[in-house]
Amino acid sequence: MTNDKSETRVRIIMTLVYIIRHGETEWNLKGIHQGHNDSELTQKGKEQADRLGQRFKESNLKFNGIYSSDLGRALDTAKRICQPIGQDELIIKTPSLRERALGVLEGLTYQEIKGTLPRDYEQHTSGDPNYKPDGGESWIETQDRVKEALNEIAENHHNEQILCVTHGGIVSMLLRFCLNIPLNEKRKFAIPNTGINIFEHRHEAGWRLRTWGDISHFNEGEILDEML
Repeated sequence: MTNDKSETRVRIIMTLVYIIRHGETEWNLKGIHQGHNDSELTQKGKEQADRLGQRFKESNLKFNGIYSSDLGRALDTAKRICQPIGQDELIIKTPSLRERALGVLEGLTYQEIKGTLPRDYEQHTSGDPNYKPDGGESWIETQDRVKEALNEIAENHHNEQILCVTHGGIVSMLLRFCLNIPLNEKRKFAIPNTGINIFEHRHEAGWRLRTWGDISHFNEGEILDEML
């Protein structure tokens, strides 16, 4: 007598998301708040992006979709990453991947904010996720925007591999809601420029971290960590 065992296979629907912070900028070096304002990549920032592109080329890495913040520092980084793999024409400018809008704080250093906007300085450095600078966004609003944008992108690429080039604050928001790190908890992780961060997005199950902060393509010098 033969026992037939039927096996039910569950098809896992997953998107693999590479999310990259832009290369080092002039304002990063000077500790100036950028937000929706912009700053040119430094020579080091350009080299970071170029080396990451070469690394992807050497690994024969290709993407099914490529999304970049429409701000210059991210878009320049995306183009430099994607040119070596011949996919720069796939880049889609995506305003929802912009850095947190900082309104009146943009273009200022911490010391300048402390001297001219002392109340904003206290709130800005307090870690209050509800604090919203005049003309800007709160961290809660930023995270909601990031969730919606990245969930939509991932759902449009079932079982595909995509690249998102964005900003430190946005990378931080994805890690926090993936690992359930409260917004008001002080950051205990670095967000290196052009570090490789890989997340899995599983349909109905949500986000899972696979790789964090891989900068083996560019490991010279200190890691800028000017953000809160």
